[in-house]
Amino acid sequence: MPLIRVAFSLSVFIGSMGLGYGLSRLGWLNQRRSARLTQLVIKGLSPFVLWLSLWAIGFKTWRLALLPILGASICVAMLLPAWLYVRRARLAPAQAGSFLTCAAFSNVGYVGAFTAFALFGEKAYALCLLYLALFSPCFYTIGFAIARRYGGRAASQLPQAAPANPKPALTDDLRLYPFIGMGVGLLCNLLGLPRPDVLAAVNHVLIPLDTALYLIAIGSQLTVVPFGRWPGPSLAMSAIKFLYAPAVAWLLVSALGFEGLPRFVVLLEASTPVAVSPLIFPLLFKLDRELSNAVWLFTNVLAIPWLLLVIPLLQRL
Repeated sequence: MPLIRVAFSLSVFIGSMGLGYGLSRLGWLNQRRSARLTQLVIKGLSPFVLWLSLWAIGFKTWRLALLPILGASICVAMLLPAWLYVRRARLAPAQAGSFLTCAAFSNVGYVGAFTAFALFGEKAYALCLLYLALFSPCFYTIGFAIARRYGGRAASQLPQAAPANPKPALTDDLRLYPFIGMGVGLLCNLLGLPRPDVLAAVNHVLIPLDTALYLIAIGSQLTVVPFGRWPGPSLAMSAIKFLYAPAVAWLLVSALGFEGLPRFVVLLEASTPVAVSPLIFPLLFKLDRELSNAVWLFTNVLAIPWLLLVIPLLQRL
């Protein structure tokens, strides 16, 4: 049964991305329509999902407050082996920037959080939301700093892509709505307000729907690059994501005394492939778009058999 649930979560991820990609190739989901769909999800569904999920979690231990710090710490820790590989492989600056930004950010949301939801329901999903709470701040600080350091301003592309200055990106309404949902959910939780049972059933529908629609929008703008052109970086990135990061996570949760579901969530999130979000950096800065797409594709394809193999092991660690 657990493997069937994992397969379901991965099929939603792959199927939604593939559907978006196919709709784009057919001309039915262009950049403008994809942007509208993304705004609908972020402003409409996501705040409700965040509200209901964080309302359900039980803060029975102070260790749960450390989940965002663990997420950020593992993000930073992945930069060390990535930097060593960049030096050893003597990658050009644009390639180095792409490799480092992809190494720092993992697919903790669409693969990690949704897989946790498929296995253990919305309480596991809520724990994942806490784990990735600092993802966006890290992305707009560490990620942008690396991209600027190794790349440069692609001024002609900035108006259509995203702001290069992290401040507007952190304060615009697209980020305000989800943060409001998280804040209301945490407030309801801390006040001890009972959540109606019917809302649990509603959220079990909203979570897959929210995930699928967002991935369809992302898939429509995806550029597929054969990872065979970059075998070295692809294999090195896989070692960082699937071996090094889980080892760091295991050391941290063991040192802090994490047990049960929170421990599993951290280990699962640390075992996820490259995130979709770093693919935006080559559009904003003069980084290597082909390398970014190649390592993303390779690790996300490899994540399918990897997670099916490793999840039973994570539950015993």
